[in-house]
Amino acid sequence: MKIVAIPEKMQKFYGTGIMLHPDIEMVEAMIQEIPFGKVATIDTLCEKLAQDHNTNITCPMRTGNFVKAITEACSNSNGSIPFWRVIRKNHLLINSPFTELCAENLKKEGIQVKRNSKGEFVVHEVESRLFAFS
Repeated sequence: MKIVAIPEKMQKFYGTGIMLHPDIEMVEAMIQEIPFGKVATIDTLCEKLAQDHNTNITCPMRTGNFVKAITEACSNSNGSIPFWRVIRKNHLLINSPFTELCAENLKKEGIQVKRNSKGEFVVHEVESRLFAFS
């Protein structure tokens, strides 16, 4: 974990202040909090991490890259980290070689997942499935 000033090139989106660069273990721990039948967005993971570490923001790129790395590392395991429960803010599943596996796992949890016109997997009725970190 590292806390840095928000880079100048990101200030037009996030303003000035401090940014958390989380460790992969921090992202794993957040994912493990998401219960069966619920999903969370990368943005909500970032917001909770920033809140917990008293920073203005958490680096969304680093967090997203860690989610993707966790997905790829855990896709052949016993599923101890429910990586499939993390989606993008536009309700699309994380783009990885294991997107179909994520869709299957979400469907097993009763979450409606369909393909859009571009063939991407989209979670439907997200509002009732969003997990709010406490």
